[in-house]
Amino acid sequence: MSERSERLERYGDNEKRLSILRRTARETRTYRVQQKVLKTALTCLLILALVLFICAALYKDTGSFTVGVNKVDLQKYGISLSESRDMTYPSSYLNAKINERITNIAEEDLPENIDMIDGEHNGDNYIAYTFYLQNAGELEVSYEYELTISNVTKGLDEAVRVRLYIDGEYVNYAKTRSDGSGPEYGTTEFYSIGVVAKKRIDGLAPGEKTKFTVVIWLEGNDYDCVDRVIDGLARFDMKFTVVH
Repeated sequence: MSERSERLERYGDNEKRLSILRRTARETRTYRVQQKVLKTALTCLLILALVLFICAALYKDTGSFTVGVNKVDLQKYGISLSESRDMTYPSSYLNAKINERITNIAEEDLPENIDMIDGEHNGDNYIAYTFYLQNAGELEVSYEYELTISNVTKGLDEAVRVRLYIDGEYVNYAKTRSDGSGPEYGTTEFYSIGVVAKKRIDGLAPGEKTKFTVVIWLEGNDYDCVDRVIDGLARFDMKFTVVH
């Protein structure tokens, strides 16, 4: 082989090696970029999973009972909510933190003065919340309330009892018996699926107040109060709507 041919062959080999090196460098850069993107994506997923886990853990340990009113002409038809009789810090929204980890009791275990304490006054195995609604407007109003139960798991609502006091008079509510045979003993059936109670109240004069107390417990004498409802969760909300 001539010297020129040898030089050309070496030159071709060098070109091949340089091409391989350039390709390898590009592949390395691409690989590193892909690894960074993958690590970032995995980190984001882990953070999201952690946030969801924390939210789930908090929700498991604590539920809530919320109360709210619709937005209307506040000057003419406004209604306000407060945990105190003198309407200190009136609001259109109230939120009571409640402990979901309760065990069953009987209705007879509830204190006789359970509606005589303002605000949150939960017991070891029941939830109790008292608040006031006032006509803060200029005109007489009619309003509708709707007490709902949502986000139920493990059939917890089958054994739940909800007692609603309005100005000292109460009604016990329960879901229709699981066999469909009618109301549980001593109770009024839920208004509909997911709605505990719904009613219209007329003639609330300006400045007049109505007192509400909501009590929630698991009734131990209910045939559906069995092991399968253990660790069940539920959320309760009460909404007021001015209907003039």
